[in-house]
Amino acid sequence: MQPLPEVGDLVRDTATGRVGFYVGNASGSVPASISGRCLIRPVHGGAEWEAEPADVQPATPLRELRARAAEINARSRRGLS
Repeated sequence: MQPLPEVGDLVRDTATGRVGFYVGNASGSVPASISGRCLIRPVHGGAEWEAEPADVQPATPLRELRARAAEINARSRRGLS
């Protein structure tokens, strides 16, 4: 079993192909390895989703670059620079 990411790390949910920021486990204080679910926030904001720890992998540098560029572009369109 791979170690869980740090809070704030960009990760990929391999079950859905979605990329987001790891925000912790779904049960709050119980380790995700026990609760069985990780909580991920979409790059552009919106509703968080749960993923199985086995499906959560660090985002590749290319995916991270694309996600961060998309986040900056979205903020620019909203006038948040």
